[in-house]
Amino acid sequence: MIKFRLSLLALTAALLPPAQAFAQEAQKIGPAGNLVLSVVYGLVGIILLMVGYKIFEWVTPFSVNDALSKDQNRAVGIVVGAIFIGIAIIVAAAIS
Repeated sequence: MIKFRLSLLALTAALLPPAQAFAQEAQKIGPAGNLVLSVVYGLVGIILLMVGYKIFEWVTPFSVNDALSKDQNRAVGIVVGAIFIGIAIIVAAAIS
């Protein structure tokens, strides 16, 4: 599990510098380059959301997946949704 988390963090760290360098040249590239840049930023955002969810699951004393799928606990679903929205706001502010 720790190896999986470290590989996601390493992948995210590997994608950010090229994306930032690409962003500096985005005005010279044109619409196709801007589309590629949007896809890269979207992938980075999704990876960071997955990492945030895994950290949330690691911190909680119960299995979030079991609470959502087997028990169909709506309260846990609302909290997970709020975590996703919060992380998405932070990632969007950090990327832009």
